[in-house]
Amino acid sequence: MQETLLRELQNLRAPLRRRWEGLLRAEPVTSPLGHPDSLIYLMDWTLDQLFLTLRKGSPRRTSRQRSGIPRCEQNQLGCLCGGNPLLAYFRTAERALIEITLPLLPPTSRDLTLNELSLALHHIAKREVETICAVCQRRPEENVLPARRLRAERPSVAKS
Repeated sequence: MQETLLRELQNLRAPLRRRWEGLLRAEPVTSPLGHPDSLIYLMDWTLDQLFLTLRKGSPRRTSRQRSGIPRCEQNQLGCLCGGNPLLAYFRTAERALIEITLPLLPPTSRDLTLNELSLALHHIAKREVETICAVCQRRPEENVLPARRLRAERPSVAKS
């Protein structure tokens, strides 16, 4: 990513954060962890991670991934139940990022730059969503950790 655009984005951090918070507050809340008052404290960390990822060079798409801009949606981020509180968080982050960045971009590099921004955000989102999904109580049985599956299958010992 061009250093000048990255600096412009960093200078627009406050409006980006405000727009993101507004979009997040308009989303339905799926759990107490997904309440905007809880999630807004992660925004500065997420933006720091995003700018760091962009500065280092965003992760490249593997051959298995589809072309085009990745969307921060549940199936693409690995959430099978759709209850992960970070889904709306990252979906609204992506939308705010596109809305704030679009006016800054010349038409000739618009698609490439938006793709790079989305890839970098998607890289962060996937890691964080998978962390929450690893402890999800609603995961389908075939995706449950083997130790938890064994505990569930073990007959309980009756106390006398």
